[in-house]
Amino acid sequence: MTPGDSGGAVPQVFNVLGRDAGQIRATPFGDVGTVFSGQGIEMVWVSKLAEPIDENWFSSDQVDLILVIQGQLKFEFASPTEPDRVLSVGEALILPAGVRCRAYRWPRDAREATVFVAAYPTGQNGSAARHAG
Repeated sequence: MTPGDSGGAVPQVFNVLGRDAGQIRATPFGDVGTVFSGQGIEMVWVSKLAEPIDENWFSSDQVDLILVIQGQLKFEFASPTEPDRVLSVGEALILPAGVRCRAYRWPRDAREATVFVAAYPTGQNGSAARHAG
């Protein structure tokens, strides 16, 4: 078990916009803070500011739940039948298993970071760092 998992004995509060996390990793495509990892689920926040767009596609073998809490996040999908989407604060995306996409701060010249929370079952391919891409 990792940050945030105390076996359920003590409730914990994290200020995600304040960058609270048990562990924070810098990636080329944004900072990733692990809020909780254990008991079959992981929750991270991702902060994107002045990051390059990842040219690779993200895909998971399990569902991924994404909630924007600051700024806007643009999703491009690999499938030409799936239109691009821009999510604003309070909007959530349910990303089905196997759907290939990439996400980045929108508009690109925004002065504040885009921050989103992602939650997903553990054991999927990749790690929380992939959510930065």
